[in-house]
Amino acid sequence: MGNAPTVLTRRGLLAGGLGAATLLGLAACGSSDTPSPAGGSQAAAGTRKIDTAKGTIEVPAQPARVVTIQPSATASLYDLGVSPVGVYDQGAEYISPRYRDRWSAATKIGNAGQIDLEKVAALRPDLIIGVDFPWNTKVYDQLTALAPTVITPTTWRATARVAADAVNRLGRVSELEQQMTTRADTIKSTYAAVLGRFRWAILQGGFDQGQFWVYGPGSDAGTILAAAGVQFATASAGVSGSGNQPFSYERIDALADADVIGFYTGYDGKPNNEGPKLFAQPAFNALRAVKAGRLVPIPDFLPGGYGDALAVLDELETGLRELQSAA
Repeated sequence: MGNAPTVLTRRGLLAGGLGAATLLGLAACGSSDTPSPAGGSQAAAGTRKIDTAKGTIEVPAQPARVVTIQPSATASLYDLGVSPVGVYDQGAEYISPRYRDRWSAATKIGNAGQIDLEKVAALRPDLIIGVDFPWNTKVYDQLTALAPTVITPTTWRATARVAADAVNRLGRVSELEQQMTTRADTIKSTYAAVLGRFRWAILQGGFDQGQFWVYGPGSDAGTILAAAGVQFATASAGVSGSGNQPFSYERIDALADADVIGFYTGYDGKPNNEGPKLFAQPAFNALRAVKAGRLVPIPDFLPGGYGDALAVLDELETGLRELQSAA
């Protein structure tokens, strides 16, 4: 990475992710496990009706062969102890160690934004779960001809809830949400001093040449961090909504007042996407946060489910512990 800045050590980061898995009580089990109480109404023997982004649909009461066509749907089911027989292939490097064994064992039914309908059909699914993105919904009609197809809203929390309802485990989502609340409150209390001292910018290297993406408190990662007491510097605080704001490398100085920079990294500890190019910029290395070594890697920056979200809190705590010890 050339003249890349010193990053807060990743010691304990992987352990933090595994800690989230422990909190979740994840087990490598199939979708035939005993379900939690569900919120859908009984439609007929062996079926239930649930609400989805495509309206109310009828699903099996106890689905046994689930195919997921979007990564958030896959992660959400893993968090519930359900292992789909078919999953979308976003690339092994983007799969959390918490899920990798189960993901590797599943049949891959598409990649690069394309769903292979023949592979889905060959798996004989009794339920298909995707998310309300165009590359999922463009094949909705073909998928519904194969099995009941649940399309969830786009935020990870909504995906987790609708996916849980689809597999009759809605009660588990409330338990996971309570775990998140308790965990965030504990971090907020334990690290109150260091949280009060620093302002954060959170960012992703992005995929566009010469640009990086800054996220705000309304983003998926931002809401998780904010609940744990993180305060945001100007660049992040100025990003409204749940998306991100692109900045050119000529605007790296927008991060000048950030005391800490949290960034999206791979599970190997390296900045993801175009991150290495950003980290090599002289202007980036001249930032106050970078010169002080206050960089916090967040592999689960783009959470797919509660396991990822709990891991964000683990990763935050690792960073806070380092910041506290360096103060």
